[in-house]
Amino acid sequence: MEKNPMNETHKQLELEVKAESRREYQLQLISFAMMILLTFVAFGAVYAELMPVWAAGGFLIILAIIQVFLQLYIFMHMNNRGNTWIVGMMWLGIFVAIITVAALRLLIW
Repeated sequence: MEKNPMNETHKQLELEVKAESRREYQLQLISFAMMILLTFVAFGAVYAELMPVWAAGGFLIILAIIQVFLQLYIFMHMNNRGNTWIVGMMWLGIFVAIITVAALRLLIW
């Protein structure tokens, strides 16, 4: 019985796809656990009053920025190629939001 090279290639491709899927799943679970941990750290730091109010605000913002990047690059797959247009539109949205908040802040103050 002869081996079909096409069949062997197909099996190898299936194994590679399964391995990649497994790696992606593990990465998603690890990042989810990190986000839960960051949430508990933020809650615990504020609840225990371990730092002054002004420092707690900065600490929470830093943790929030870390979580945003984890969300974007892990769960929304922004680390994949071909997302240039989407990334550009997201940065434009962030820019417009910052300008809007700054303008409203100046109007209220």
